Amino acid sequence: MINLEWLRTFRVVYKTKSLSKASELLYISQPTVSQHIRSLEGYLNKKLFVRKSKGVLETDEGKILNTMVSGTIESLEEIENKIGQKYLKENRIISIGISSHLFQTVLGDVLQSIGSQVHVKFGKKQELTRQVEDGDLLFAIVPDVIDTLDMHVFPLVDQQMVIAYTPDIDLENIHKIYKKDTHAAEKILTDQTWYAHDATSNFLKVYWMHVFDKRRPAIVPNYIIPNEFDLLQMLAKGSGMTIAFDSHVKNFEEQGHLKTCTLGDVNFRSLMLVSSKKKAPKELTEKIRLILKSKLEF
Repeated sequence: MINLEWLRTFRVVYKTKSLSKASELLYISQPTVSQHIRSLEGYLNKKLFVRKSKGVLETDEGKILNTMVSGTIESLEEIENKIGQKYLKENRIISIGISSHLFQTVLGDVLQSIGSQVHVKFGKKQELTRQVEDGDLLFAIVPDVIDTLDMHVFPLVDQQMVIAYTPDIDLENIHKIYKKDTHAAEKILTDQTWYAHDATSNFLKVYWMHVFDKRRPAIVPNYIIPNEFDLLQMLAKGSGMTIAFDSHVKNFEEQGHLKTCTLGDVNFRSLMLVSSKKKAPKELTEKIRLILKSKLEF
C-alpha cells in the first residue's frame, strides 16, 4: 500500500527541485527524504527524478505523477490543518492569573465551565497584569485596573464592603438603631467577636471611616487569618463577624452559614477580567466574562 508521506515528500521535492530544501520544509532529515523517494519509485517501478549537479530534475514519469496527485495532496493537507486547528481550539490551554482567596471565592466553582485545560497561577495584581501584558498569561482576575496597549479590561462586578456575621448573632434591628443613635450601633458591633485579615485591620478601618466617620474603631480582632476565603470558612464554623466583600460572602450566605448587613454604601473596588490583546481570542474572552459575571451577580 502506498504511503501518503512518500507522496507529500515527492510533492515538496518536485516544487523545490532539491532534496535538502525539501528536508528543511518537511522538518525531516535528508536521508529520510531520499528514502521516501526511493520507496515511492520502488512501489511504482518508475524513475521520478534524476540527480543533477545542483538538485534534482523530474522525469516524464515524475511530471505525470505530479499532475495526478497535486490537487489530492493539497486537499489532504488542508483537511489535516483544519483538524489540527479544531483540536488546538478545543484543547487550548487557558492560563488565568488570580489571587489565592479570589480563586476560592470567584474562580474555583466555575473552573470546569471555562475549559478542559485551565492552568491557574496565584500572584499579586501587579505581577499578574504584567504577565498578561507580556503574553505569558491569557487572562487575570484582578481589582481596579485600566486598559493598556497590550491588555483589555472588562468590568465584572463592583464589590461592596459588608458586615458578615454568623446566624446566632441578632442584628435585625441594627439599621433602626444606627439611624437613631450611631454610638449605640457602634457599641453593639464592638462588643462582638471579630475576625480580620491582618493585625492592622484595614478592612475594619475603611468600613468604620465610611460608616462611623472614625479612622480607628475600638476593636481588637480576636482572630487574624490572612486569606479572606479561609477567614470566611472559619467564621462560618464559629461565631462572630468580619468585614468582607459582598461577592465573596455570597456562597456562604446562600448556604445559610453567614448573614450580611451594611450600614452604608461602601463601594471599595471593582473586580476586572483582563485579557491579552496579543493572544486571548475574543470568543474565549467573552465566554469567560459571561461565566464570571453570572457567578458574581446578585
